[in-house]
Amino acid sequence: MTHYRKPPLSIQEQLRQLQERGLAICDVGTAERYLQRVGYYRLMGYLYPQRNAGSDSFRKGATFEDALQLYQFDCALRDVVMEAISHVEIAVRTSVAYHFSHAHGAFGYLAENNLGCSSDQHQAWLEGVFKEVERSKEVFILHYQKKYSQPAFPRVPIWMATEVMSLGSLSRLYGAMRGSEQKAISREFGIAAPVLQNWLHVTSVARNVVAHHGRLWNKEFGVAAIRPRASGWSEPEAPFQTGRLFFLLLLLRKLLQGTAGDALDWRDRVDTLLKQSLINEERVRGLGAGPDWDAHRLWRS
Repeated sequence: MTHYRKPPLSIQEQLRQLQERGLAICDVGTAERYLQRVGYYRLMGYLYPQRNAGSDSFRKGATFEDALQLYQFDCALRDVVMEAISHVEIAVRTSVAYHFSHAHGAFGYLAENNLGCSSDQHQAWLEGVFKEVERSKEVFILHYQKKYSQPAFPRVPIWMATEVMSLGSLSRLYGAMRGSEQKAISREFGIAAPVLQNWLHVTSVARNVVAHHGRLWNKEFGVAAIRPRASGWSEPEAPFQTGRLFFLLLLLRKLLQGTAGDALDWRDRVDTLLKQSLINEERVRGLGAGPDWDAHRLWRS
C-alpha cells in the first residue's frame, strides 16, 4: 500500500503549482484571497472540469476566474435551494404533526403499533428523536421539561418533537405512518404518497449537502428521485437525470406549491440565476438539465 507523503503547500506554492499545470490566473491577488479563505481542495471541485482527462494539467484556455465564477454560482444555488427546502420542511412538519396527532394523540409516536416499522427500527428512530429533543434549547422544550413529569422528558408531544427533529427523522416518520395518514398529507402537496416519501428523502440528502457547504453544481446526490406518474414527468417527457440538481429544482418547485412560500417568485429568481451562469453546454450537463431546460413545462407552468 502506498503511503501519502505530500507536504502542505503555502498559498504561493499552491498558486505556482496551478500555473505550472497550465491554469491562467489573471488576478493573482483575488486568487490568493480565495485560496486562503475558501481553500485549494474546495476550489478544485470547480477547477476540475477544466483539466485534461486523466491528467493534473489544465486544458488550453483554462482560467482561475472561470472556476471562481462557478464557485460563486454554486454559493447562490445553495441559498435558493435551502430557501425552498425550509418552506417545504416547515409545511411537512406542520402537516405530519397535525394528521398524526389527530389519529393517535399527542404521544402516539411512542407506541410502535401506530407506525408501520419493526420494533428495532422504531426504537432506533425514537432514540434519535430523544437525542434531538435533549439537544434542543427551544423555549417550549425547556418549558415541558420543567413543568411536566408524565410522560417523562424527553417524551414530548408530537407537535413539539416534529419541530426539533431533523428532516431525516421527519422523513422516516412519514415513511412509517399508515397509508391513510400518508395520503392525507401527500394530497396537500398534490403528489402520491410514495413519491412524497421519496422526495422527502432526496430533499433530506440535499439539505445535508447544503448545510455542509457542499457542491451542488455537477453533484450526483447518490439517491434518485421517483418520477410521478402525472403527465410531464416521464423520462421521455422530462429527460433529466433524477439524481442531479435540475430534477431537485423541479421537485422543489412542485413541493413549494403546497407551502406558504411563493413558488412562482422562487422559480423566477432561480431562472435568472441559471440563465446567468449556464453559459455553455458543459455547465448545463453538470446541472443535469438539457437543451431548452428553461422552456420545459414542468419549469414554466
